[in-house]
Amino acid sequence: MTNDMNDEQRRRLLLLQQHGLINKQNGNDSLLNQTESGEHTPWFINILFGFSGIFASLLFIGFLTLILFETEIFDSIIGVLLTGSILSAIGWSLFYNAHLRHSPFWNSLAFAITVAGQAYIAFALLTNELEQPVNVVILLLIQLFMTIVTPNFIYRLLSAMVALGCVIYLLNFYHLPELNLGLLALMTAVSNLQRYSILQRISVKWRSAALDISKALSYASALMLLSVSVYFIAAEYGGSPDSFGSLDSYGDTFSYNYYLAQGLLTLASLYAALLILKRYQVKLLSAAGFIIIFAIAILGVMSIYVSGLLTTSLIIVIAVANSQRVLLGLGITALVGYIFWYYYQLDTSLLIKSASLLSIGIGLLLMRWLLIKRYFAISKRSSEALTVANEKERLS
Repeated sequence: MTNDMNDEQRRRLLLLQQHGLINKQNGNDSLLNQTESGEHTPWFINILFGFSGIFASLLFIGFLTLILFETEIFDSIIGVLLTGSILSAIGWSLFYNAHLRHSPFWNSLAFAITVAGQAYIAFALLTNELEQPVNVVILLLIQLFMTIVTPNFIYRLLSAMVALGCVIYLLNFYHLPELNLGLLALMTAVSNLQRYSILQRISVKWRSAALDISKALSYASALMLLSVSVYFIAAEYGGSPDSFGSLDSYGDTFSYNYYLAQGLLTLASLYAALLILKRYQVKLLSAAGFIIIFAIAILGVMSIYVSGLLTTSLIIVIAVANSQRVLLGLGITALVGYIFWYYYQLDTSLLIKSASLLSIGIGLLLMRWLLIKRYFAISKRSSEALTVANEKERLS
């Protein structure tokens, strides 16, 4: 078992060397020794420790809050901020030591303390008398800082999701909610499909940490994209999409522009498709490129009021392109749940919804048939003809 694990780690190191993410000279032996000596923890064990850390942090917050109420520290915002900062510093120190020791127990303890500290900081900022966008901007900067400096994937994932949530709140505050889907889709595409090309521009000294940060950001942006796409469909149930409006903090009404939001989401999906085509060296003006771009455009137009279909399809395609099974499972689960949720809402007739879903499905199947039967058949015949020509030239 140990030999198989070491072989797998060596293959990963060779893959990182091919992408230029680690130095090929003197740093390989030490990195390999660290990897071999470190304890291999499966991903589901890490998730279990993450959930246990969240539960432990809730208990710790409740216990510590009772003590702080008795000492009247909650009467001072400075005291709450100082308490949260001290807990965050202690948690970071434990995270750093646990990262060096490869200890899941210390990671879980550090997770609970750090989450408690960040919760106190968020409470102090959001309940303070600062102006409404200022406290959210400060919380955003704090979460970005913690995402960078904290050497733990689960915490980086949660911190990045909180930071993206702050960005979504700011866009909604300034009446720009249509930018949410396009921005999150663009971040998901870049963080998943251009990760290694961006990391190659970073110094070798910081590439290992940057790789962990980019991995957490890729999953956080994908999860927030799925959440936002499901959230915005609820706006359709308040009335017709063109007449839907909501109140802002000043009492004015504004409407959500579905066409602009879907257009930006479609553009981000087209950019992701271009990155995937470039990876497999497929030209944009080729038959396959034209069919794929046309399919994305048609799906974007047909799912204006059901943007979750395009969003989940984008996540599934990115997961397949990167061989990310966890992201693929999340995308498929979100797609199935989204279709059931959309279909059984009682806002319109089920016949109309069945017709719309049937038309989208038939359109996608036709695109798939054209792509397989026409393009791949032509590519196979061209390859066979080239093989025959080479064989004749060799015999002659």
